[in-house]
Amino acid sequence: MGLLLKIVNAYKNPSASESTDNTSHLTGDILVAADRLESIVERIFNESGRIEQVSGNVLSMSETIVRNQTETLDGVETLNHFLQSVQHRAEEASVQAKTMRERNAVCEQELGSAAKALTHTTQTFASLAENTQRTSQSLHFLLEQIQLVTELQLLVKKMVKQTNVLAMNAAIESAQSEDQGSSFAAVANQVKELADASSLHLLKIDPLMHSIQHASQDVLEVLQENQNLIAGNKQELEEAQRSLGEVQGQFQLLEEVISENENSCHKQVETVQTMTGQLTHLLNKSKESTRLATDVQAISASQNGIVKQLLEASKHLSSISDEFSVAFRQRTDVMPKYVDTSALTTELSERWREKLEGWANQPHLMTTPAHELQHLFQRWIEENEELEAVWLNNIDGDFLHSLPEAGILNAKRRTWFGGALQDGFFVSAPYLSAITKRPCVTISLRLEDEHGQKGVLGADISLQNRQG
Repeated sequence: MGLLLKIVNAYKNPSASESTDNTSHLTGDILVAADRLESIVERIFNESGRIEQVSGNVLSMSETIVRNQTETLDGVETLNHFLQSVQHRAEEASVQAKTMRERNAVCEQELGSAAKALTHTTQTFASLAENTQRTSQSLHFLLEQIQLVTELQLLVKKMVKQTNVLAMNAAIESAQSEDQGSSFAAVANQVKELADASSLHLLKIDPLMHSIQHASQDVLEVLQENQNLIAGNKQELEEAQRSLGEVQGQFQLLEEVISENENSCHKQVETVQTMTGQLTHLLNKSKESTRLATDVQAISASQNGIVKQLLEASKHLSSISDEFSVAFRQRTDVMPKYVDTSALTTELSERWREKLEGWANQPHLMTTPAHELQHLFQRWIEENEELEAVWLNNIDGDFLHSLPEAGILNAKRRTWFGGALQDGFFVSAPYLSAITKRPCVTISLRLEDEHGQKGVLGADISLQNRQG
């Protein structure tokens, strides 16, 4: 601020009794102030550019976050609807499993009743078969007794025949005996009548016995058929009972499967409910993150607008500073005692270009650490009396190192930087150094190391000893 006041007062009072040396110093101060102003503007411009880049990155990231959050919200909502659908289906499956289990229990109960009835029927058929067997045995015994009766009947028939024969003999004897014949004839007659009656009864019994025998034989055949049928039905009933037992076993297995499915459905419903709760929590957090991202996006957009305005202001201020510096340098001569500036420039170019090229061939110069560059630059300055400052920039204009420390952060807008990149080597016109306040020139050389890394090596050469 003191320097600016000094400059302003000097121009307000041009008739003041100031010496030529004071005017020269004032001119130097103005040049220094202009150079410092240009450095400040350059720094503001560079920092504004970086802020704009960061702001643009933040804005882009915010937009990406909002887009990703929106997609995440859509995915979470879709998954939430899907889980609710799964839960609804699981609940329906659980209800259906419960209904099937109840129906299965009813069917199993009915099968149990049918099995009991079938068992009872089987037992009845067994009893019937047993009774039929006993009846068949009784009929066989009856047939055997009828056979004995038939044999007795034959014996009686034989006796009747013999009795008839005896009666006839008795009748013949009674006819021959006169005195006792009447009584003997009566006895013979009665015996004959008895034999005839027995024969008559035997004749009646005989067809009856035959009828009984045939009827018994028919009943025996029917019983045998029934017994065969009962045996077949009994076997079928036993197979049916065994099949019912297997069906009951299958129903029990089905009951277990239904119970397991029902338990699984309940667990699935619980799991889905838990996941739905977590998704709801995640959905709320995602909505909150989306709101924050939207706020950050709005802030970034606003900041980006402010940075753009700052950049525009920096460009305008830089333009004013450049115009001021150029106009003032055009009206002042910092080298009034130099006779031939072009010859000086040619001489410096020939001598210092070779030296800078030798320095640029230093191995791994672009990747040398800053503390090693400090020692290297210090050695160069000590070995060269005219060398006032030396520095190294990368291709983006950033300073890798400078001795003494540079007053700016980036040299992209400097003429010596652009001139070196364009022509390979650059020599400036003489000017007053903003650091030493002594006249100097700037030389710069484009370089590229063995790894293809590019940059600019620059130096300030003092002209203090060249004044006449």
